[in-house]
Amino acid sequence: MDTGGSGGGPSSEINVTPLVDVCLVLLIIFMVMIPKNVPEISVQVPPESKQRKNPPNQSDTLVIGLTKDGALTLNSQPINTRDELGDLISSRLQGREKKVVFIDFDDDANYGEAVLLLDLAKRNGAAVLGIMKKKNRPVPDTLVGI
Repeated sequence: MDTGGSGGGPSSEINVTPLVDVCLVLLIIFMVMIPKNVPEISVQVPPESKQRKNPPNQSDTLVIGLTKDGALTLNSQPINTRDELGDLISSRLQGREKKVVFIDFDDDANYGEAVLLLDLAKRNGAAVLGIMKKKNRPVPDTLVGI
């Protein structure tokens, strides 16, 4: 918008240098700060084993089941109450080196009841909780629609 005059009047052109400087400084600040705000989930992946171990006996494995009707099982044996299940888990885990309990819940099982059973297993001595997956069901890409 230069009028061609040699007068020292005001210019209507924007000086972009300070704007670029401010944008670059803000970009650097956001790049430095964002990684600190990302929550981390720690996952322990077991190392790949070169040796084939013998599969554990059925009596060594503890599998807690919960159906959509709320029925409890331990190694496919029906259990009447959570207290009874807790006592059985505690007694079977005593003296074991690896205190692992597997979870096999129906997809339509009550979420609150499932969380209570996970907590029950931990309180009664389970150090590791493993989640079982049905062989014929694919692993979902996302959690949407589950």
